[in-house]
Amino acid sequence: MTGNVSGEAPKREEQVLVLAAGGLTDKEIAVRLGISPDTVGTYWRRILAKYQAASRTEVVAKYTQERARAAVDNLRYVNECLKLVNEHMIQHAVGTGSIAASLSDAILASLADWVLLIDVQGTVLFSNRKMPSNCLVKDVFRFEDGVIEDVLALAAAEPTDVTLHAEAPLDEALRGTYAFRMTPCLGESVGNVVACGRAV
Repeated sequence: MTGNVSGEAPKREEQVLVLAAGGLTDKEIAVRLGISPDTVGTYWRRILAKYQAASRTEVVAKYTQERARAAVDNLRYVNECLKLVNEHMIQHAVGTGSIAASLSDAILASLADWVLLIDVQGTVLFSNRKMPSNCLVKDVFRFEDGVIEDVLALAAAEPTDVTLHAEAPLDEALRGTYAFRMTPCLGESVGNVVACGRAV
């Protein structure tokens, strides 16, 4: 294994927690991360100490509660931003004498260059930019720092920042590098990820 070991361990611990919270066993986690079951055990010992917990179940419960609180706080913030944008757009539309036909599109366009709704398998469920129908994120974006599916698994649990490179088969105008903020969905869309990106 190459790279910064001190920086890699906390990242791996986080991945172990995310996958465990998703219901995977230690053997399944080891296979998914490409590490040995003994290494997964080592991460669990560190995680138990960090969370001052007696069992894996207790850690997963604490972790899930933390992530849920963070997701709710983030959702409240996003909701307040959307309210402000919505009020501004309505005032603008009323002030010009007409209600915009596609107010939601205008709001999405003002939030980011690119807004995606992605399921944890990587299928793009919604895009505010033209993309091939039923495409996978990995078919149109390149992620240099690892596997996109791993990022999506993490982002389904907590807000995650990632840089993706848009490539063919996208229109040339959309190709380039984007900094995405990926946020977990709640309610009926739980398990999916909203990705808001800006061209860099």
